[in-house]
Amino acid sequence: MGDLRLSFNLEDYLGGHHPDITELELDTDEPIPSWQALAASFPNLARIKIREIGPVGGKLLIDSDFFAAFPALAELDADTRDSNALAADLSGLNPAHLAKLQRLKIESCRSGDISVLGDLPLLESLSIEVDAPAIRFHTGAASALKKLQLVFSESVRQLDLDLASAPVAKLDLGSGTYYRQLPGPVEIQRLRPPATLSGLKIGLRSETPFPADLQLPPTLTDVEINLQGKATLPPAMLGPQPRLHRLEMSLEGETAPLPAGFFAGLSALRYLKLNMERTPVEGPLLPAGLPLTELHYHNAPGLLGETDTLQLPKLEIVWLSGVGGDQLAWLAHSRKVRYLNIHVAENFHTLPELPALKDFALRDSRLASLPESLRRNTRLQGLTLLGCTLPELGDIRTMSGLKRIWIAPPRRDQRALPPLDDIAHLPGLEQLRLDIDLQHFDPAWMSLAPGAELGLDEHKLVEAYRILRASHLDTARVLEYLQILLDVRRPTELPPMPADFHLVLMAAKLNRFKAQHKTWLRGEAEKNERARPFGAGSVLFVCGRSGFRDTELRTRAAEIGFSISRKLDDSVTHVLLGSAPRAVDLLDSERFALIDDTSLQQCFTAEAPRFLQQQASAGMGDSILAMLASPDESAHKVAVHMLEQGGVTEAMRIPLFLILKTTADNELRKQVRHLLAGIGNEAFQLAVNDRILFHTCRGRDERDELRGQCVMVGKLKRQRRKWGDTLCNDFARAYFDRFGEGLMFVLMQREETPQRLAILESLVEGETLNWRRGAGFDRVLEAASEREKQYLHWHPTREFNYDNELGAARSYLPAALAERHKITRLDLGACLLTALPKGIEHYTGLRSLSISFNAFEKLPANFSRFADLEELDLSYNHFAQFPDVLFKLTKLKRLDLRRAARDDYDSGYGREYQPLLAPQAFRKAFPQCEILEDI
Repeated sequence: MGDLRLSFNLEDYLGGHHPDITELELDTDEPIPSWQALAASFPNLARIKIREIGPVGGKLLIDSDFFAAFPALAELDADTRDSNALAADLSGLNPAHLAKLQRLKIESCRSGDISVLGDLPLLESLSIEVDAPAIRFHTGAASALKKLQLVFSESVRQLDLDLASAPVAKLDLGSGTYYRQLPGPVEIQRLRPPATLSGLKIGLRSETPFPADLQLPPTLTDVEINLQGKATLPPAMLGPQPRLHRLEMSLEGETAPLPAGFFAGLSALRYLKLNMERTPVEGPLLPAGLPLTELHYHNAPGLLGETDTLQLPKLEIVWLSGVGGDQLAWLAHSRKVRYLNIHVAENFHTLPELPALKDFALRDSRLASLPESLRRNTRLQGLTLLGCTLPELGDIRTMSGLKRIWIAPPRRDQRALPPLDDIAHLPGLEQLRLDIDLQHFDPAWMSLAPGAELGLDEHKLVEAYRILRASHLDTARVLEYLQILLDVRRPTELPPMPADFHLVLMAAKLNRFKAQHKTWLRGEAEKNERARPFGAGSVLFVCGRSGFRDTELRTRAAEIGFSISRKLDDSVTHVLLGSAPRAVDLLDSERFALIDDTSLQQCFTAEAPRFLQQQASAGMGDSILAMLASPDESAHKVAVHMLEQGGVTEAMRIPLFLILKTTADNELRKQVRHLLAGIGNEAFQLAVNDRILFHTCRGRDERDELRGQCVMVGKLKRQRRKWGDTLCNDFARAYFDRFGEGLMFVLMQREETPQRLAILESLVEGETLNWRRGAGFDRVLEAASEREKQYLHWHPTREFNYDNELGAARSYLPAALAERHKITRLDLGACLLTALPKGIEHYTGLRSLSISFNAFEKLPANFSRFADLEELDLSYNHFAQFPDVLFKLTKLKRLDLRRAARDDYDSGYGREYQPLLAPQAFRKAFPQCEILEDI
C-alpha cells in the first residue's frame, strides 16, 4: 500500500490500474474525465487530498457522483484556496456512501443544509466553509463528531446549529482564519452546544441578539469570542457554574454593553483577556475572590466602572489599557502581581505597594516622574517605558534590584529621554536599552555597571562602545571616539585616528575597520622604516599573530643579527604588530617602533635574500612556477616546501594565492599563508588573512545541481570592494587557467582597463575571438546529463546561472580587441545571452558567428550590418519563427538551425516539439547555403 502525488501526465495514470495506491494527492490543472474514471484507476483509495484540480467531467464540483465513486473513503481534504474554485454540493447525497468517512475538509460548500453530515457513525473531524445565505446543521444520535470547524463565507446571513446530540469537544464558528474579515452580519436563530464541549471559538458579526436560551456547558475550559456589531450577549451565556481555565473576548467597534453579572458565576478562571474598543461594562466586572492569575484588559478610557470592587488576590500578570490614573487602587488587593503593564493616558501619581512586582511597563502615558512606591521597590528587576512623556525618573538609587531598563521616548527623540545619571547607583543593571534616533553619546551611559549592555539600534556602534568602554582609555577619550564613529556609516568614511583607537579595536578583533587598521599600521611601519630602520642590533617583540613562524624568525635573527625578546621591556626597539594583539595599553608608539609583516619581509629580502629571490635562480623559479600551475596538489606541496627554503618571488604571489583560496587542505593553507606573510600591499594581506575560500565552488551541490562557476563569481563580486579590482581580476584569470571557468567575472566588466584587455587577449585564437571559452559554461554542458542538457536549453539564463549568482550576467566586447586583431570569427555560444552583447558593433567584418546555446527569441533588424557573414550558428535557442533579417545576408553559406526553437519543459524534444525550419523562400533565395535542421 502506498501514496501518490499527481501533478503531471495525469492521462498516463488514468490509463492504468493501481490497486496498491491508498492515498492520492491531486495537484494538477489537467482535466479528469469523471470521478468514476479516477476511481477505476485507483479502486482502493482511503484518503484523497486535493490542492489543485482541473474540470471533472466538465465541472469543478465535489458532489454525489464523487462520494458514490469512493464509498470506502475515510478522509477527504479538498482545500484549493490558493489555486481555483473547487466547490462542493452536498444535496442528494446517499448517507451510505459516507459511512466510512472519518475526516472531511472542504474549502467551499454551496449547500446551506449540511445535516447529512450530522449523523455519520465514523466522522470525527469536519472542517467546511459554507457559501450559502443560511446554514443549517443538526446532528443525530449516531453522530461521532468530535471536532467541528464551520467557516462562514460573506454570503452567510443565518445560522441554525444544533449539536446537542453530538460528542463534539472542539467547536470553531466563523471566519476560521486569523487574517480574514469577520463574516456577517449573521443572525443566530439557534445555537445548541453539545454537553461535551471543552473548547469554543466564535468569530462573526451580528446586529441581532444571541438566542436568550444560549448557555454553554460546564465542561468548557477554553473560550475565544471575537464579535463585531451591536448584538447583545445573554447574561447566563457562560452557564450556571462555569469553571473555565482560559477566556478571550474581543469586541470590535462600538458594541452593546457587557451584561451585568456576565462573569458573576465564574469560579475557576485562570486567564482572562478582554480586548474591547468601546464596550460599556455594567456593574462590577469580575466577582471578588476569583482565582485569576493573568488579566488582559483593553477598553476605551472611562468605560470600566466600579474598579474598587475588583479583588483578585491570585493575580500575577496584568495588562491594562483604558483605565484612569485613579482606577489603580484595586491592585492593592493583588499582592502577588509580578508583572504589570499599563497604559494610563493622564497623569497618575500613586501606585499601590506591590511587594512581588518584578517587571513594570508603562505605555504612552504622561507623568511627572515614576511613582514613589515603584522607586522604593528593591525587588523590581525590569522597567519598561514606551512612548511615555516623562521629564525625569525621580530618585531611582534605591531600586537596587533593577537588571533591565528599556526606554523608547515619543518619536524616538533622544532629547525626550529622562536624565539617567542615577544608573551609576544600580550595581545589578545588566542592560540599558534605548530606542532612539542616536544624536550623541551621553556620558551617563559610561556609568553602567561592569558587564552591563547598552542596547541601541546602531548595533555596530554598540559593539564599539562595549570594546572602548572596557579598554584602558579614559571616559573623555572613549566619548570622543564614539562621537566620531556616530558619523561613520561606512568603514571608508573613518577619518585618520590615533594609534590607541586602532590598537584597542585590533585587540578586540573588531573586523569592521580591519582595512583601516592595516592602512594605519602600514603608515606607522613606513614612517619607522625611515626613522628607525629594523636590522642588525634591533630587539624584536612580537605582539599578536604574525604571518611568520617562530622558527623562521629565529633563523632570520641568526642570519641578520637581530634578537627576539619574550617580554616587552626597555630592551625592545621594534614591535611586530600582528592580528589580535594583547596588552595594547603598554604599546607606546613613541617608545617602540611599530612594524608589520611587510616591513619584516622587506628587511629579510634585502638583508638575506633566499636563493630563489636571486637573479641566478631564474631557471629553478620557472620549474617551481610550473609545479604551482599543475592541477596536481601533490606538486603544490613539493613546490611550497621548496619555497619555504628558497623564498617567494613576485611571479609566485598570485599562483600561491590561488592555492591558498582553493585547496581544502588546512595544513597546506597554513604553509601558504606563512609564505605570503608581508608580501604585497595591505589589501593583498587582508585578502591573504580573510576567511573567504573557493574550494567548495565547483561540482554539484547537496541537491545534485551543477554549480558551474556561479558560486565562485558570486563570491568574487562580493569581495570586489575589499580586495580591489586588480586582485580580483588576477584571481579570476588564475582560476580560469586552472579550472577552465571563472572568467565571467572579467567578461561582465564594462571598463576597458589595460588589465582587462590583457586578460581578454588570451581569448583571441588567430582570427577567432573565442568568447565562449572565456564564458566557461561548456564545463557545465560537459558534466550535464541528457535531461540536464534539455533543461539548459529550456532556460539557460536560469539553469546556467546557478541561484542567480551572476545577476544579469551581461558581457561587454571590447573595441580594442577588434582594433588590435583581425577578427573574422566570433563564438558567443553558451554565454547567457538573450540579445547581442554591447560592443559587437565593432566586429562587423565577421565571416562566422555562433550564438548557440543562448536564449535568443529574435534577431535585431540591424543584424544586416554583418553582411560578410558566411556561417551562422543559431542552434539551441528560443526562436519562435525564422528571422526575416537573414534574407539580407547574401553571402551566407552555412546556417545551423538545429534545436533553434525552445524545447518543452516536460516533453523535451518529443512529439510536442516544434522545430525551426527555413522557409522555402529562403531555400530558393540561397541555393548555395547548407542548412542544418531537425529532422
